[in-house]
Amino acid sequence: MSRTSFFSRYGRLTIFMIPIGIAINFVGGQLALLLKLPVYLDSIGTVLVGALCGGIPGAFVGLVSNGINSITSPPTLAFGVLSVMFGLLAGWLGRRGVFTVLWKALASAIPFALIGGFLGALLTLWAFGGLAVGGGALVVGVLMTAGLDVTTANFVAQVPMDFLDKVPTMLMVYMIIRGIPQRIFAKLPLGGVYLRAKGVTSAPVFAASRPTGGGRM
Repeated sequence: MSRTSFFSRYGRLTIFMIPIGIAINFVGGQLALLLKLPVYLDSIGTVLVGALCGGIPGAFVGLVSNGINSITSPPTLAFGVLSVMFGLLAGWLGRRGVFTVLWKALASAIPFALIGGFLGALLTLWAFGGLAVGGGALVVGVLMTAGLDVTTANFVAQVPMDFLDKVPTMLMVYMIIRGIPQRIFAKLPLGGVYLRAKGVTSAPVFAASRPTGGGRM
């Protein structure tokens, strides 16, 4: 996609949001790795950008963030596909207004956790022989000490861990979105979803997605 077509479809504010999302992911991911927390905290920016700007920008944020985090933790590069899927899922859920209601936002942790937990466990088994990275390695190690085989230990550990990670992630995304001014929503690709949820019907519609030919994003 050319620079011009990207601008015409997503607008300049989306370009501004992308590095913000990457920075949020980097800080959260590095914090979790350094403290060896049993959570990841590296997809808040991915979900936020996906929920506000669409699946493609969200996936891009996830992919770049994964590449940056892999500089200090190379094994995490194998999980780039998860980051892309999180961004696409966030865009899909954002279009359906999931992040406009607290309980829906929290409930969305379930599909994210299923993708991250099951696919993450498969990637860990395939790429690393079941030796998880970060805080997950501690949990898997404890379960194996308790008598579980490496495959079972990975699935038993990673699905609940991913859910534990995604609940605060969705809560933070919801709270950030609630604090965004209406004038900013008017400039975002999915801003109309949030304006309608606030009962705003007279705000200007995002225009960058409407080329001269009258096409629609």
